[in-house]
Amino acid sequence: MNQTASTNNYNQLQDSIDKVIGKIGLRRTKYLLDSFIDNTTVTQSEREKIKMVTQYLVSLTAKVFELKEELFFVSTVREYRDARMCCFHLLRKYTEDTYPKIGLNFNCSARIVMYGCFAVEDRLAMPKGNAKFVGNYTLLESRLIDFIGKIN
Repeated sequence: MNQTASTNNYNQLQDSIDKVIGKIGLRRTKYLLDSFIDNTTVTQSEREKIKMVTQYLVSLTAKVFELKEELFFVSTVREYRDARMCCFHLLRKYTEDTYPKIGLNFNCSARIVMYGCFAVEDRLAMPKGNAKFVGNYTLLESRLIDFIGKIN
């Protein structure tokens, strides 16, 4: 994204925040934003919720990437690897789970999970060259946030 587009997006965000503050007040706006932040993360102590989030994310990822769920954990085809890497990154971001714990859920090593997280970061940093991947990731992230918000 270029500097002008980024500035425009920030200005639009600021305008929206100003409208919310004008409508409900500063204190309630801060409470609303803090509540949103708290409800989009599942802590490590909430193991059952993390299991639900992981199962939901795997199922959703298979659908978004148009993959067969029964091959999701075992296939070495690039689309399956990409899908698993998205799961690693999103689980790390929203559950605060460690690389080894995420690896246990996917029958792989912590090193593979770590590599996947860094690979996703690299691809997200270059959206033009990875348009389909970034589109799939963005869709997964928005639906995952909705899901976590509902279970919290």
